[in-house]
Amino acid sequence: MDLELLYDQGSTMFENVRKGPPKFSKKTSEKIESLINEIDRLVDSGAFLESDFFGKKIGLPFGISAGAAYGSKFLGMYEKLGYGFLTQKTVRMIRWEGNPMPHVMSVGNGDYHSGFLKSENLTTALSNSFGMCCLGPDFWEDDLRKFVKGSKVPLVLSGVVTKPQDREDVIHQYAELAKKAKDIGAVAYEANVSCPNEMEGHSGELQDDNDLCFDIVRESKKAGINVFIKIGFRENMEIFVEKVGRVVDGIVAINTKSAQIKDEKGRFAYTNREKAGVSGEPLKTYAENALLNILKLRSKMGYRFRVLSVGGVTKPEDVRNRLNAGADFVESSAMAMLYPPLALEVKKLLLESSLK
Repeated sequence: MDLELLYDQGSTMFENVRKGPPKFSKKTSEKIESLINEIDRLVDSGAFLESDFFGKKIGLPFGISAGAAYGSKFLGMYEKLGYGFLTQKTVRMIRWEGNPMPHVMSVGNGDYHSGFLKSENLTTALSNSFGMCCLGPDFWEDDLRKFVKGSKVPLVLSGVVTKPQDREDVIHQYAELAKKAKDIGAVAYEANVSCPNEMEGHSGELQDDNDLCFDIVRESKKAGINVFIKIGFRENMEIFVEKVGRVVDGIVAINTKSAQIKDEKGRFAYTNREKAGVSGEPLKTYAENALLNILKLRSKMGYRFRVLSVGGVTKPEDVRNRLNAGADFVESSAMAMLYPPLALEVKKLLLESSLK
């Protein structure tokens, strides 16, 4: 597997948005062309794939999660690479500078308990510490509206709050972003409650407050759009699913888990911070367990929300396994950034399976 990072680590996220993704290597371009030809042959042989993504027909139940696509240029690239649906990297109601660079680096040996070592070579594990930097709505609203008009795949807008003052402000910010998602033509809106969204007098992540999550979804749905909620790793999921499952259209699980990232000399690798989110291969078992847990609870409670599984998807078989386990859709973030042919390989595998 030839990895190449579809992100310029030496530039800020803002600069990446403006420049767009780097060009593929010759080897990758040839592989993509070969896969497209193989897929065409399979379709000509009668292979068929189609899924309903909240009222929109898509050719692959595999999409981009929030984190991999930075504006219309990246979204356009992923559409050409065959993903069935696309999620815009999490946006805010205001411009937000986020954390100082670096923002992205590969990691090697380690685990979530002891920490990971920075890797000079690309691996199937990525760490990131953007601080969810975001160009303001004056940029992303127009940029995404134009993209939706010219795109054939559904867009999901992921949103997060900024320095909320109180509970009402949290709910208001999420609901306002839902309105903007509806306005730009997104098929769904994702309320990201799994990254640090702290307000005065409220410690930890918003996902830990089950009643608040219920209110966020309920108010966001008033915009007249499908609403997802994105969560990270949770030890206890039952109360959350019992409450939020009544009103939500989709649960996206799971976000990255954070860990210490150090260099070979034992120094923290990110500027002014010890931890960063780690996705890719190390997240696989956590994401698989979360999927099975949510599916079990959904069945037990008789709910009908969709489950979008993300985390540790590093090869086509991972997508097939998640779908076979009961996921309605599967998403990728780290490997979508590291391995351009991934969605095409997934489509080829699923089309081959459809002929058996």
